[in-house]
Amino acid sequence: MHYKTVIVTGAAAGIGLATARRFAKAGARVLGLDCNPSIIDLGKKIPGFAGIVCDLTDIEEIRAGLHDLGTGNIDVLINNAGINPSPSSLPGTSETVWNGILETNLTGTYKVTRAVLERMNRGTIINISSILALSGARNNAAYAATKGALVSLTRAMARDHGPAIRINCVCPGAVQTDMFEKYLNRCDEPEKERERIRRALPLQRLGKPEDIAEAVFFLCSDSASWITGQVLVVDGGDSA
Repeated sequence: MHYKTVIVTGAAAGIGLATARRFAKAGARVLGLDCNPSIIDLGKKIPGFAGIVCDLTDIEEIRAGLHDLGTGNIDVLINNAGINPSPSSLPGTSETVWNGILETNLTGTYKVTRAVLERMNRGTIINISSILALSGARNNAAYAATKGALVSLTRAMARDHGPAIRINCVCPGAVQTDMFEKYLNRCDEPEKERERIRRALPLQRLGKPEDIAEAVFFLCSDSASWITGQVLVVDGGDSA
């Protein structure tokens, strides 16, 4: 491994937190960017980790957060932050909600990546998308649109920034995160829905944030040195 400094967005919980922990465990210096103030306290619990409260839609705030790193190359960027506050079909999605989801999930990724590229001469970028980027799902129009765009963005950037920077995409399936729990809580019978999803998976279990973190870690490692512009689906076989 050659990375020393790793940036993870949306690192206060779920996949972002698990990914930050994985890189910190490997000895990397990890900076977590999140709008949630709890990100600060995590720095007291995870050696090598520092949290910055940051509006990921404001490029000047992002640059200010990165300034705390001092000089030197940023080796890895994990674009994980994303929202899906009120899932709906297209007609049921207000313009305000539509713009908010695009601003965080897609434009936020653009702004963070642009700021990081100013400090990255070589390294790896991973965009966290979703299986909804690859297969349809009811009542998720805006979210699926942004996640599909991240797949295309990954492929375009891989051509723009090779060979010094490798850029790949991970598409998680049903992972036990706060977003997944919020989905279940909108169902009439949450536990029955949880069990229905689990049973439909070939591997017969829901994903854990750590499952995605390990996939990300692999793509950033020397073992993946000839992989760029690719989409790795980690979904327990759901899309098989």
